[in-house]
Amino acid sequence: MANTNEARGGSQGQTPAPRRRKRRKKGSTVGHVFATIGKVLGTLLLVGITTCAFLACFAAVYIQQVIMPQTDLNLGDFIVDMSLSSTMYYTDSSGSLQELRTIYGTDGNRVWVEYEDIPEDLINATIAIEDHRFREHHGVDWIRTARGVLTMFTGGDVQGGSTITQQLIKNLTTEKEVTVQRKILEIFRALEFEKKYSKNQILEAYLNYIYLGERCNGVYTAAYTYFGKNVSELSLAECASLISITNNPSMYNPYLNRENNTYRAKLVIGRMLELEMISQEEYDQAKAELDAGLNFVRGEDEERDETAYTWYEDQVIDDVVADLMEKYDYSETTALNMIYYGGLTIETCLDMDIQNIVDSVYENMDNLPYISSSGQQLQSAIVIVDPEGNIVALSGGMGEKEGSRIWSRATDSKRAPGSAFKPLSVYAPALDMGLITPGTVFDDSPYQLEGGSPYPSNSYGSYLGRMTVRDAVKISSNAVAIKALAMLTPQASFDFLTTRLGFTNSDDGLVYQKESGGRTLTDVALAPLSMGGLTNGVSVREMATAYSVFPRGGTYLESRTYYRVLDSNGNVLLDTSEDRVPVTAVKDTTAWYINSMLQDVVSYDRVSGNIATGYEAVLENMTVAGKTGSTNSNRDRWFVGYTPYYTAAVWCGYDQQERVSANGNPAAQMWQKVMSQIHAGLENKDFPQPDGLTEVTICAESGMIATDACAMDPRGLQTVREYYFAGDAPTEYCTVHNTTPFPEGGMVTVCLDDPFLNSSGNPTGMYHIAGDNCPESSKSTVSVLDFVRERVGSNYSIADDIFTKDYLLQAGTAAYCTVHNEVLPYDPATFNIDDKTTWPTQAQWPGFDPEDESTWPVVETTEPEPYDPETFDFLNPDTWPTQEQWPGFDIEDSSTWPTPGGTPPGNDPWEPTTPGETTPPEEGEGGETTPTPSPTPGGTQPPEESYIPAA
Repeated sequence: MANTNEARGGSQGQTPAPRRRKRRKKGSTVGHVFATIGKVLGTLLLVGITTCAFLACFAAVYIQQVIMPQTDLNLGDFIVDMSLSSTMYYTDSSGSLQELRTIYGTDGNRVWVEYEDIPEDLINATIAIEDHRFREHHGVDWIRTARGVLTMFTGGDVQGGSTITQQLIKNLTTEKEVTVQRKILEIFRALEFEKKYSKNQILEAYLNYIYLGERCNGVYTAAYTYFGKNVSELSLAECASLISITNNPSMYNPYLNRENNTYRAKLVIGRMLELEMISQEEYDQAKAELDAGLNFVRGEDEERDETAYTWYEDQVIDDVVADLMEKYDYSETTALNMIYYGGLTIETCLDMDIQNIVDSVYENMDNLPYISSSGQQLQSAIVIVDPEGNIVALSGGMGEKEGSRIWSRATDSKRAPGSAFKPLSVYAPALDMGLITPGTVFDDSPYQLEGGSPYPSNSYGSYLGRMTVRDAVKISSNAVAIKALAMLTPQASFDFLTTRLGFTNSDDGLVYQKESGGRTLTDVALAPLSMGGLTNGVSVREMATAYSVFPRGGTYLESRTYYRVLDSNGNVLLDTSEDRVPVTAVKDTTAWYINSMLQDVVSYDRVSGNIATGYEAVLENMTVAGKTGSTNSNRDRWFVGYTPYYTAAVWCGYDQQERVSANGNPAAQMWQKVMSQIHAGLENKDFPQPDGLTEVTICAESGMIATDACAMDPRGLQTVREYYFAGDAPTEYCTVHNTTPFPEGGMVTVCLDDPFLNSSGNPTGMYHIAGDNCPESSKSTVSVLDFVRERVGSNYSIADDIFTKDYLLQAGTAAYCTVHNEVLPYDPATFNIDDKTTWPTQAQWPGFDPEDESTWPVVETTEPEPYDPETFDFLNPDTWPTQEQWPGFDIEDSSTWPTPGGTPPGNDPWEPTTPGETTPPEEGEGGETTPTPSPTPGGTQPPEESYIPAA
């Protein structure tokens, strides 16, 4: 180490002096810490300032570009001249506009009152309880707003802080949602609004717009509704009571919650006293009046016309309100105000002649004379649409209409459509997608088991087996509908309904999915879409609108009740002709298929007596198509039908659901009562038919091209004529009927003398297989159904099972004839080779072959049994010979009697001798002689010869 140090010391060889460390002062260390903190804080401050500046710039741009363009509200767009009434018109048969109704706003909704006619107490009460700094701020109460913002940042709701100006803006517009963006927009709108309008103008508008329960908009109608007097006559206590309602019209409605209303009214006058708007004496008097109880009484405004609007007029108002809200972003209150007082001209689609027919039927209670077990009157509703989508007439209920803008069963009610939904949800989309044709065959049998039971069941109480789609629609098979929907998929059906036919996807429309009572509800499933058991149901208007697609050739048009709405200056506010866009819902060929099948539903064959489910809707000399519908326990009955002229949907049922017990389908009957009058005198015509239609004879059991075997079905001819457009017709021949002999195929010979019987002991139409003993005259060759049926479970029967090959195979020996199981005697004398009915069975004549003459039956001659004369006893007839045994035998002539050793007359084998001659005796063995036979009876018979039958 020493050497090392020396070397490092340099040339002089000296050791360097050690370096001293400088000692830092305490003060310099603390300063360094503070300096660091200062730098950090400075950086954070700079970042904060930069961020705030950035956010401020962003906010400024957002407010300038997004918020400010929406802040300009013109009160004149909402507040209209109260002296102007609106008028509805309709077009008569000559094409001229005729006045239908002048609308004065007389349905108890609103009558405008000027600021000067509003009591000062009511104005002060409003300011005191709603916005006590109203006279001081410029549209926004920043103190209340700050409190609301603080609540938001501490986890509370985004609410509070609204001034009277802000509340008015909220009432005038449709923006009801409580969001930060809405609050910001509301603030800037209020600031801009108060630059344009005075405090008195704002108060006047506010008090005429607020909702005060009992269908009252504005203080004028509320004063009559609650106190039976003009608003200018209200006392201080009554003013406080009236303005108390607006905070919560249900909670503070004096007719429903008098105590709540009194409590809040006292708060109002207390606040007025606190703000020195009233004296102590006025307060005491008002409080005493409230303690004693105000006299709430419904009054009548003598200026108001109480004539109720018709069902059609109600709907026109509803439709115009909805369209004004959508197009101009009006609130419902504003839109109604424009209709009642805006001097509008409304051109309706009403056909007065048709509406008069509807009214004559629907106001006559004798047309629906049914009362439920609980005493309810059976109700009905109808909507009629023309080819242009115009609602030409409607009715929302039976009997005389009792008020204006009341609940309409035609448009407000939604009920399950049952089978009337099938053409819309199943058959139209499946046809349009090319999955089926009217000739496609499904098996009318259970789709699945639910709780061990076959599902779904059919309204006719059985399963019929194989059938075409056309027949399934005609008889309304649930089983076929659910199988066709499974092929289509529920999602495809739901999409079709909501994008092509105008049904809405919403919590109160067709439901994609929603939670209710701990359950998940959806209409995207087999049962609701195939059988119409929807979550919410559909309206009569929706059904009429959707069905009108088919007679229109596949085009969807939104239904309408009016053409145009003009303002008081003649400017067009709404024009449905411009706003409606036709939608191709289905191909024209699909529409034709549906029209063709639904015509079969409305049919009645007077010759055969065959009827379909919609036969009650038949119109004389008019093309009609339609579909019936019913729900569980018949709580809803539907018929939706159409002609080339009009489409009409009819619903019947009880408001509080009960079983509809009626003769037939009351909906179809009401449809017929109305439509028969509408179409009286109209020329019959067909629905539009696209080009390229061809006719094909198909087998009704397979949907394939028919063969000769299809005519040999045990039930008779199973071929039908079906119609197809290009690419839709079948190209293969029927395989369900075939000529392959049983058991490999379905061709089998049956015995017509032995039918299969049903459980009631009646013939089914099918016969047992013929056996060897069955006579040819009883035999028939048939072609049974040769296919494999897919079954779920086994505790049910299918009507055509007995006509299938599988049924015969499973029956085994029981499938064979039970009548001809004994061999019957056969008479060869009846045999005629040219007549099959005379031929014997194998059991009767083994080896018989009509091709081999040697096996044919022949009549054989048989030798009579030899007779022994030794047994003859003339006293015992049983011993007498037959004529064949002893020719000439006569019991009355003893000379003919057999004698021992004698020979029957004519059977002497020897030549007769000359009388007197004798034949010498023959020499026998041992030299004995044999006596000569006597030629007379009693002699010995000649030896027997073997019998040779004649050839």
